[in-house]
Amino acid sequence: MEENASGNDLGATLRKIRKTVGLTLDAAASQAEVTKGYLSKVERGSASPSIAVVSRLADVYGVRLADVFIPDGERGPIAITRANERTQMNRNGIELGYVYEVGSPRKANPRAEIFFLALPCLDKGVEPPEFSHPGEEVLLVLEGQMEFTFAGTKILLGPGDCMQFDPSFHHHGVAIGGKDAKAFVVVIPDKKEG
Repeated sequence: MEENASGNDLGATLRKIRKTVGLTLDAAASQAEVTKGYLSKVERGSASPSIAVVSRLADVYGVRLADVFIPDGERGPIAITRANERTQMNRNGIELGYVYEVGSPRKANPRAEIFFLALPCLDKGVEPPEFSHPGEEVLLVLEGQMEFTFAGTKILLGPGDCMQFDPSFHHHGVAIGGKDAKAFVVVIPDKKEG
């Protein structure tokens, strides 16, 4: 799928969900901490949002991240996603080279969001993006070496190393050793009340 086509589809889906929940462009942008102009570009397919922005919009709209990518009618009790079928978010990976691929978008009523993450080696002085969100997270390093910072503490991880943590604390990871790193990530959101 071409990047523009997927961006248009994603934008149209986000617009439809926003209108379904009855939010104006202004209100949605404000609650998701983006500008109205940027959200308008995303909805028109002329801007590609990061996974963090899509996640914030899903939270604002009260839907799961999977609901943004795959309509209910296309999900079932089992989901098999082949390696060449994974959907990329931000093919350029924000501006720093982080690339997320949605691991299992077709599972009906998922309790977790699954991603494959490519982490770049960053130039000296470049600050990685920090993340913080509710729920629980599991990270398994598949390739390369990474330095993971959790609540200010640096942790070195290599292939096969796995960690489970409370993502409400500030956290981020970067590849080290001169090569990109790859990880398998599972995000388990807090249960929605009601």
